Amino acid sequence: MKFASIVFVAFSLSVSASVLHAKQFSALVFSDAYDQYHHRNVPAVREAFEFLSKKHFFDLTWVERDAEFGKQTFADFDVIVFVSANPCELSEEKRVEFQKYVASGGGIVGIHSASATAKEEKRWMWWEELVGRVFLSHPPRQTGLIEVVDREFPACLHLDQKWIWTDEWYTFATPFPENLNVLLEVDEKSYYPQEKHVMGESHPIAWYHEAFGGRVFYSALGHIEESYADHDFQQHIFGGMLWAVGERDPKW
Repeated sequence: MKFASIVFVAFSLSVSASVLHAKQFSALVFSDAYDQYHHRNVPAVREAFEFLSKKHFFDLTWVERDAEFGKQTFADFDVIVFVSANPCELSEEKRVEFQKYVASGGGIVGIHSASATAKEEKRWMWWEELVGRVFLSHPPRQTGLIEVVDREFPACLHLDQKWIWTDEWYTFATPFPENLNVLLEVDEKSYYPQEKHVMGESHPIAWYHEAFGGRVFYSALGHIEESYADHDFQQHIFGGMLWAVGERDPKW
């Protein structure tokens, strides 16, 4: 009986220890080290997400190559984050797995050039519809004035009504879905776009929606390396992640 008691206590302590180390949710983050325009950001992006994972107590799996991303089991994660990366290089088999992940309620977060583009070598129309809009072009990076459209959304709770920011101001083609919920718009009068970069009165740069069974948050911000050390931008990303995760069942 004494031996059994010792075994039970040891087992209880082991379970307690594992419970104490359980995280809120599990995130897969893909930042493309081979992206010709954004590869220099990768170390800063990684540092930011390692900081966020410690600060906000979530499990982080980091990849920075298409081949690494394609080896992941997507069902293992509550949210998948693309930072200037996308899943378009996946094989047909892994594309089906990725679609099943989304259909089962998986969360998706896209940052900056994670947005779909018609020039994508392996264009994937399903991904374009999932993200919500297709990237067209942008003027040179410059400072502009952001209008926060929805301050009640987790990615915007910490922001003032207006936010001065420097970035590449992406322009987008007509959206696929009708239920995109715009979070941020940039005031085109506050910077100097060329005619081909003008979207008019409404120029969305961040939004969210539910599509194909999953939750999707996208923000076009994040071209500049130093952005990832900015507290407001970090919280913007994490708020989007938290919403994309949705209801979860922590293992504790």
